[in-house]
Amino acid sequence: MELKTVKGMQDFLPEQAAKKQLIEETFRKVFERYGFKPMETPALEDFSLLSKKGAAGEAIKEEIYYFKDKGNRELGMRFDLTVPLARVVASNPSMPKPFKRYQIEKVWRYDQPQQKRWREFTQADADIIGTGSILAEFEIIAMTIDALKELGLKGKVKVNDRRLLEEVALQSGVKKEQLAECFRSIDKLDKIGKQGVEKELKEKGINTQILGQLTADLNSLQKKAKTAALLKELFEMLKENGVEQFVQFDLSLARGLEYYTGIVFEVVVEGPSIGGGGRYDNLIESFGGQQTPAIGISFGVERILDLLENKTKLENKTLVFVAPLKEEFNGAALKLAQQIRSLGIGVEIDLMQRKVGKNMEYVNKEGIPFAIVLGEKEVKEKKFRLKEMKAGKETEIKMSELEKLAKTVKSST
Repeated sequence: MELKTVKGMQDFLPEQAAKKQLIEETFRKVFERYGFKPMETPALEDFSLLSKKGAAGEAIKEEIYYFKDKGNRELGMRFDLTVPLARVVASNPSMPKPFKRYQIEKVWRYDQPQQKRWREFTQADADIIGTGSILAEFEIIAMTIDALKELGLKGKVKVNDRRLLEEVALQSGVKKEQLAECFRSIDKLDKIGKQGVEKELKEKGINTQILGQLTADLNSLQKKAKTAALLKELFEMLKENGVEQFVQFDLSLARGLEYYTGIVFEVVVEGPSIGGGGRYDNLIESFGGQQTPAIGISFGVERILDLLENKTKLENKTLVFVAPLKEEFNGAALKLAQQIRSLGIGVEIDLMQRKVGKNMEYVNKEGIPFAIVLGEKEVKEKKFRLKEMKAGKETEIKMSELEKLAKTVKSST
């Protein structure tokens, strides 16, 4: 039997997993700074919910991991975190508004795996439910810019309004019933280019004049499209708060999911998109809930991990390594390790009964800054030498004065 992961899925070994956790913790910190609260939902949902018209769209529906359980119920694995959120809100109408939630969990899409695209991946989402105010759009964008800064990434937030794109498309000869297909093709501009999109539109019998309008700026559009006014107001707000330089208007931005109804975003760093979202004011109502305005953004954690892979060097959270010279000193080593851990310091103990030289090789390789060797003398005299690996400096410390160790370790890390 060949031991390998399921197609389109991957393992995260310790160093990668630690970087992934760091990204997730960064998002948690930024989301909570803006007043968002955590939420979790099941990985499995009723297939009827995931495939509901207005939730996924035909393209995504084909990518749902679908199966029947032992009770013959039709189930699917969530393809995003927005549809489960809409279910939660629709089934809890008395929930205080605005409801600001964040969720960092895995989702699954059965599409064709490509380089850096997976069938199982983690999304970091933040949504504001219950307000149609343009202030919500501003908060999502400002929060996104803060998250990029915290992650050490230089990027742009592309912004458009689906209603503006729709208005321009209709003015360009696209029929109303063709809009969804038209947007689906425009959404592929980055993947297949202008010629590819033009070919696709022609095959669908859609007027291609819209392609000539996609580079128009917001000022020129404002003169002929009523829906440009809201975007203009948003950009004024961004300018007043000193973040306009991180945001770019892009009429070609369509977003693939059909539930978007208004302003949409895409976050780009060094070319590829690492996140996106927008306003979806009809989704909750389509699930049987009250008419509820909503807006949110979703980040691809693995995409960010790929960008940071060679940029971020993580420090080992283990700060002290305790090495007993012989098996008979294991008890003393365990006791010392536990006492140091109680001071909030990460400690690792030799579990392999290696010689001192091999242990020091391991400590250097793992980047552990301090080491303690425990032998007969140390146990008998109840004191030890704390070795600082980089400097080669040693400090004598009594076992009854571990606060001295804590001070030394914390001051140098």
